[in-house]
Amino acid sequence: MPEIECPYGLILYFGSDHLSFLTNKVQADNHSHNYIQLTIGLQQDVVITVEEQAYRASGFILQSNVVHELHGLGQWQWYMLVNPESTFGEHLKRTYLQNSKMHVLSSIQIEALQHLAIAQLFSIKDPDDYGSTWSTCKHILGFPDNSLSNLQSVLDERLHSIMQAIETIPAHQLTVKTLSKKLFLSESRLSHLFKNRAGISLASYLVHHKLETAFHAIFNGKPMTEAAMDAGFNSSSHFSRTVRDKLGMTARAIVQHSRYLKV
Repeated sequence: MPEIECPYGLILYFGSDHLSFLTNKVQADNHSHNYIQLTIGLQQDVVITVEEQAYRASGFILQSNVVHELHGLGQWQWYMLVNPESTFGEHLKRTYLQNSKMHVLSSIQIEALQHLAIAQLFSIKDPDDYGSTWSTCKHILGFPDNSLSNLQSVLDERLHSIMQAIETIPAHQLTVKTLSKKLFLSESRLSHLFKNRAGISLASYLVHHKLETAFHAIFNGKPMTEAAMDAGFNSSSHFSRTVRDKLGMTARAIVQHSRYLKV
């Protein structure tokens, strides 16, 4: 069992189509969330119960919206929560989850991902370092190098204008409707264009963007209620429910003793 020393209980990386975090604090009762979940045990197997069936594994992929229970046993794991409507999410579903709700990774993949996390993820300081590590992770999982794997690789002029508009609209006013009016496009045309170019649904991306905005503010010292309202949630309880539904953890559990990097 490798010894891992870290001053934080959770290190969170917030990407455009996923969240990735290292933690030794997971002890989750039955829950489900919208993201496809990849879990890599860095020190020992993780215990997961899916539909009352218990498994022990060091690496697995779990389909979205599947009720499960997790026991990290106080050891470090690497969790990746991937938007199922993103290009990478579609790859995971097509490659690993067509016939089952959970897929156990091969020992070769597990060892490669364990080494990647321990050697690089704990010490990442900037988005470029993380981008390189994330690309390696996707390569290990069989994602073709020439795929349109993230927003940066498909930023043509039209998508660039959409992303610019998203950044200029205050998060508490940001909806598909307000965005479509700003860009003089119908909501259906805008949603189709964004999904086609970015590989992720616009509505799903906007929720992800609001979560990112709220967490960024919280990690920079803003009170949770104020950060939630500023990011476009109706209340702190609405924010908390969304975090729980999407991520399977409470907002306070994510924030406490954590380090955050927007990537």
